[in-house]
Amino acid sequence: MNETASVPYRVDGGLLRKDAVLIALVALDFVFGLVAWRLMPARVPTHWGVSGEPNGWGPAWVNAFLPPAIAVVLYLTFLYIPLIDPLHRSYGAFGGPLRFLRFLVVGFLVVVHVLVVLASLGVAVPMGRAMRAALPLLFAGIGMIAPRLKPNWFFGIRTPWTLASEEVWTKTHALGGKLWTAGGLLLVPCAFLPGPAGLAVLVAGIAALALVPVAYSAVLFKRLAP
Repeated sequence: MNETASVPYRVDGGLLRKDAVLIALVALDFVFGLVAWRLMPARVPTHWGVSGEPNGWGPAWVNAFLPPAIAVVLYLTFLYIPLIDPLHRSYGAFGGPLRFLRFLVVGFLVVVHVLVVLASLGVAVPMGRAMRAALPLLFAGIGMIAPRLKPNWFFGIRTPWTLASEEVWTKTHALGGKLWTAGGLLLVPCAFLPGPAGLAVLVAGIAALALVPVAYSAVLFKRLAP
């Protein structure tokens, strides 16, 4: 059955069944945290600096349960926030991409949780390098579905110009999707650059990925203005 704008967005059994794999993943992540918590020392690293070395410490429960709790909150937010969107009827046209976005963001948090737990158990995890690789991959994943997002107030490249013009929205997301997918993949090797160089390139690259579509939407809106 094709998803169209005429199908209203609703949170019901059908939607939750389609999210069954994601819901199971979050549940397993909580179980993983519970098992790991019983094996962790009383104090564990809870923050890592630019170098990837831990520079903050706290109780074990923080690393065991806080990341999956955040994942649940984000999942529920992504699930229910379309219901209060003034443009909620457009969600019927991109239910699949929105489901992928939920999986992508929650899956990212689950991966981070696994890395944090392993570090808490004494495994030598290169946290700095892992995050420098994971963030661009997240951008690349979002870029894959960006062109399929329809105008709404919560997901996508939301600027005054994309929200004011459906044509600007469509063209901006087409550009942004290509830019984020290609740029995200190109930034992954930055994780393996020595010293602070990798971080500097990553920050500059992500700033460019964020700002270029915004600037493009403003220029395009002005160009299309009567």
